[in-house]
Amino acid sequence: MIALLPSVVAASTVKSVGAVVAVVVLIGFVAYVVVNIRSGREEIGSEIELAPNRKPYYSDEVLEGPRLTRALSTGLVLLAISALGVPLYWLNEPARQDGAVAQFDATFVSRGSKLFAPTAEGGYNCAGCHGPEGTGGVAPPYTLTSAEGQFVAAVSWKAPAINTVLLRFSEEEVRDVLVYGRPGSPMPAWGEAGGGPLTSQQIDELIAYLGSIQLSSSEAKAQTEEALRIRLGLEPGAFIDYTDPAVGKAIFNLGLATGTAGGSYSCARCHTKGASFRDGPVSPPNADLSNYIDFKDGSGANGFALTSGLVPRQFLTLDALIQFLRIGSEYGVLYGQRGVGSGRMPGLGDNPNTPEAADGMFSDGMLRAAACYESSLEGDAPPLGCKGSLAIPSAPQSGTLTPAGGP
Repeated sequence: MIALLPSVVAASTVKSVGAVVAVVVLIGFVAYVVVNIRSGREEIGSEIELAPNRKPYYSDEVLEGPRLTRALSTGLVLLAISALGVPLYWLNEPARQDGAVAQFDATFVSRGSKLFAPTAEGGYNCAGCHGPEGTGGVAPPYTLTSAEGQFVAAVSWKAPAINTVLLRFSEEEVRDVLVYGRPGSPMPAWGEAGGGPLTSQQIDELIAYLGSIQLSSSEAKAQTEEALRIRLGLEPGAFIDYTDPAVGKAIFNLGLATGTAGGSYSCARCHTKGASFRDGPVSPPNADLSNYIDFKDGSGANGFALTSGLVPRQFLTLDALIQFLRIGSEYGVLYGQRGVGSGRMPGLGDNPNTPEAADGMFSDGMLRAAACYESSLEGDAPPLGCKGSLAIPSAPQSGTLTPAGGP
C-alpha cells in the first residue's frame, strides 16, 4: 500500500490541476460571451455606419491610380522573388541534402559510441573485450565445457581489434556477426534476430561508429608490418623477406597479438583450435586442456582444415589461393574447386566496401607469404612461386618465432 502512495498522489495532483484548468477555461468562455453580447447591443441602430459593405470605398481615380500601381508592384516583386528564389533553392539543394546526410551520420556515430562504451557509462561494453578504441583486448573469462557439458576451465580469450574490421568485411558481413555472434567464442549475439538486446537501428548505429574508428589501408599495413617485425625479432623498420617461410608462419599467427592492426586478424583464430587462448592464463592452472590446445597450425576449428596441400587439392594454383585470401568469401558463391562461401572468410587484400583495389590491410607480399605457408603445412614442397621449403616445423609455437633467415 505504501508503495502505491506516490502513484495515487500523482494521479490526484493531475486530476486537481485538470479541474482547475477546466474551471478557468469555463470562466473565460462565460466572460467572452458576456462581453460580446454587451458590445453587440451598442451596435443596434448603427448598421449603416458600421457594416463594411455600407462604408464609402476608394474612388475610381484612386482604384485605377495609386491602388492599382501598388498591387501591380507587389505582384512584380513576388514574381521576382519566385523567379530568383526557386533556382537559388535548387542550387542549394544538393548541399542541403549532403548536410542532412552528414548530420544523420554524425548522429548515428554518436549513438553508436554510446552503445560501444563500458556498462558503467551506459553502453553494452563492447570496449570491455575489444578495447576502448577497438584496438583489441581480452574478453572476460570464457568457460570451456566438455562434450557432456561439464566445466573444464576458464580461459582468457584474446578479442581481436576491430578498428580494421571494415577493411576486411563488408558492412553486411559485420552486421551478420553482430546480430548472430560468433558461435564457439565469447562473442554473443547482439541483434534481436539472434536473441540479443539491440534493435536493427542500434546495430546500424554500432556499425556507423565502427566506421568512424577504422584505420586507413596504409596505416593498417604499416602497423601489421611493425607487428611482424616484433614477432620475428627484427629491429623496427627492418627489411622483411616475405619469401621466407618463417614470415608466412608469423603472418598466420599474427592476429594473436593485440593493440595493433595485426590483432584484428589471425588465420589461426579460425583454422587452429584453441589459438585464441592457448597462451593466456587458465583457471584452474592444472586444468586438462589437451582437447583444446597444442594442435597443429591449420588443423581446423571454426574454419576448415588447411592441411593436405591446399594447392592443388582445393586451389589449382598458388595465384588462385592468393586471390581467395585477397577478396575472401561471399555467401553462397563458389570458390576454389568445390568450396561454397560462408561470407565469414575476410578479404585481406581488398576492402570490400570500396571499388578500389589493393586497399585492404595486407600487402601482396603478406598474402603470398601466408598462401605459401598454408599450402605447405604438411611439410610438402611449396608450390611454384614460393621460395625454399619450411624452415620451421608446422607444430604450434608459443612465444617469439625464429627471426627470418634463422635455422
